[in-house]
Amino acid sequence: MLIRAKDIINSRVVNRSGCYLGRVVDFDLDNLTQSVKKYYIQGNILGFFKKPLIIDSSQVIKIKKDEIIVDDAVIQKKITKKEADSIEYAK
Repeated sequence: MLIRAKDIINSRVVNRSGCYLGRVVDFDLDNLTQSVKKYYIQGNILGFFKKPLIIDSSQVIKIKKDEIIVDDAVIQKKITKKEADSIEYAK
């Protein structure tokens, strides 16, 4: 199935538990594989003053019309303090 960029931008994003995370405001493409690598999610209307939540494509469970379902936040490996400081958690 092909999905156009205009169908991804502004899509609603929820996690597996059904919690609303926000809407897609941007995404990154890998130029070699031509696939989406990261999604940038803005939480609310006042979110323009905050950094967007970044979701890796490996966390995406399902893409439906106007909605993307992602895995709940789980850290599966030990990370360095520098990596931990750069992670943005969904509220």
